[in-house]
Amino acid sequence: MLLLLGAGFSVWGTKAWLARAVETQGTVIEMLRVRDSENKGYLFTPIVRFDTIDGRTVEFQSGLRTNPPLYRTGQEVSVVYDPGVPESAAVRDVLSLWMMPIILAFIGSIFLTVATAMIVLIKRVSRAFDQAPHVIDVASPPRRGTALNRSHS
Repeated sequence: MLLLLGAGFSVWGTKAWLARAVETQGTVIEMLRVRDSENKGYLFTPIVRFDTIDGRTVEFQSGLRTNPPLYRTGQEVSVVYDPGVPESAAVRDVLSLWMMPIILAFIGSIFLTVATAMIVLIKRVSRAFDQAPHVIDVASPPRRGTALNRSHS
């Protein structure tokens, strides 16, 4: 549930940021090649240049790293940025803006589904044990006054 709550909070934060953001066109000026976290290969991230509404030119590195690269040098992309902090811009695409809520919601949904299935299974097994016929304990000695049927040969 906490992961789903985190996904909701992430969606809310992204929507609030987009509400105050300005959209403009930018150009991918370089595809930066960086080592992945396990040092086994490379990932690519675009460096984008755009002009703000007040005429400043800003360059930023996207936080999204992929292999294969999603963009190519010289490609025009849609950019969103907060006018107060244009250096914290983002390429306007699904992965750049919504990756975190998608991951949190996906993992949270899996955990919630497994937990729900376990609860349902436990309840069914518990009901089955409650409805099971009583088993006679064959290891206990016979009660007094009970005759044992012994055959004599």
